[in-house]
Amino acid sequence: MNNSEQSPASDSAEKHPQEAHAKELRMLRALIDNLPDFLYAKDAESRFVIANLSVATNAGVKTPADLVGKTDFDLFPKELAKNYYEDEQKVICSGQPLLNREEQCVDTHGNMRYLLTTKVPFRDENGRINGVVGVGRDITKRRKVEEDLREAEQRYRSIFEETIIGVFQGTPSGRYLSVNPAMARMFGYESSQEMVGAVTEVSQTYVDPKKYMELMLLLDRMGAVRNFECQVYRKDRSQIWLSLNAHAVRKDGMLVRYDGMIEDTTERKALHQQLLQAQKLESIGQLAAGIAHEINTPTQYIGDNVRFLKDAFSDLGNLVTHYGKLVLAVKGNAALSETLKESIEAIGRVDTEFLLNEIPNAIEQSLEGVTRVATLVSAMKEFSHPGTKEKSPVNLNKAIESTITVARNEWKYVADMETNFDQTLPAVPCLPGEVNQVILNLIVNAAHAIGDIVAKGGEKKGKIKIQTRNCEDWVEIRIQDSGTGIPKHVQARIFDPFFTTKEVGKGTGQGLAIARSVVVDKHDGSIHFETEEGKGTTFIICLPFDGKAVAAHAGV
Repeated sequence: MNNSEQSPASDSAEKHPQEAHAKELRMLRALIDNLPDFLYAKDAESRFVIANLSVATNAGVKTPADLVGKTDFDLFPKELAKNYYEDEQKVICSGQPLLNREEQCVDTHGNMRYLLTTKVPFRDENGRINGVVGVGRDITKRRKVEEDLREAEQRYRSIFEETIIGVFQGTPSGRYLSVNPAMARMFGYESSQEMVGAVTEVSQTYVDPKKYMELMLLLDRMGAVRNFECQVYRKDRSQIWLSLNAHAVRKDGMLVRYDGMIEDTTERKALHQQLLQAQKLESIGQLAAGIAHEINTPTQYIGDNVRFLKDAFSDLGNLVTHYGKLVLAVKGNAALSETLKESIEAIGRVDTEFLLNEIPNAIEQSLEGVTRVATLVSAMKEFSHPGTKEKSPVNLNKAIESTITVARNEWKYVADMETNFDQTLPAVPCLPGEVNQVILNLIVNAAHAIGDIVAKGGEKKGKIKIQTRNCEDWVEIRIQDSGTGIPKHVQARIFDPFFTTKEVGKGTGQGLAIARSVVVDKHDGSIHFETEEGKGTTFIICLPFDGKAVAAHAGV
């Protein structure tokens, strides 16, 4: 056998390593092509040396072999290819990898795709860099989910920030985690951050701490509350009414926070109170009108009877005088002496002189009382105006006199009343019942202010002075008292609904708010005050003759 000839055994031995190597290459190729991620290698000129099927599909070619020798400029738009090339050359020149870099590419349908890639230098057996190896993953779906989440968060944030309803999250320990701008504004803070930082104990913002405890108890027992009404302090310690909806958030059975929304219902509650006040006034007016009618009839016949007695007594007095003359005439007549004696004894038993003096006084007092009852009835009629819903010309001097009479029991024990009415006052178009209510509220307030001084051992009586004045375009009403005055720190809030300086149970804080609403909103007038602490207060009301607003003229 020649040395050049090979036996079948040696030929098989040479083929076995080749087949094994080929098998390994096929397995490696299959492994690379079945990877869902991108895998490729490029030479120093950024030409493809190898790539898997994912790269070929994304590049729009049939097989990975179609990529070999090509650059990204052959496959993608120029600007996109330029970015790829510059990144790869940076890795090749610097030897530093680019890790987890987000890139964009365009698929075969022209859709923008997002890739998360890592590019590292490719070194030969001597350590020289002669290319770059890249791996990447399509994160388009993930980016879409992230963008959707961001948009959803932005929508939520926009709702949270822009809604006019207050929104909050609070801890079980009684602090705010977050509040939106609307809630911060409700409480008088400049920003959400300021309120979260300033309110360290939520319960302390409640006017009645028991309401906060009630809220916590309901959330603990029921997990949620709806339309929970409470009154809270703002930053400046003024008070507002809120309607609150909230629920408890639990995780693994443990309470982690409270989420809720609030609405400022102060104005709505004030309007409701005004409606109740108007309904109450109408009912009182109807009642007063009925009482006045019932009282007027007996008062009339009592007056008639007393006048009759007055006239009759005058006749009786004349008769008694004649009896006296008769007595003198018959004294010398013996035949009538016994009768005369009996008459003298009868007259002696009666204190005629006393009766003649006191009976006229009693009659005069009765007539005076009847007159006062009639005046009161007339004042009640004038004050009530039941059912009046349209403006009508009103004699304000007479209306104020009637109101003073109706309120007499409020002021007569603490103050003397002085009036100074301008008799040139024309009739003013008004809602009579509501204007009377304003005057009544101010008189009662004046009496209470004076009463506070009297109760503390001041003068025995103060003074209430009411004036009217014709100001050409409007009528001015001034109600002045010698009371305590209005403290400076509350003067700006004196017309606010529910604000009162009186102790709990003595005032609702609605009288002046209603007065302002009646004068300003319903009559286009103005109401303001002048005050000095310890000296007293004067409220000035201006009502127009022709319905034109007078606020600018009155300085309000």
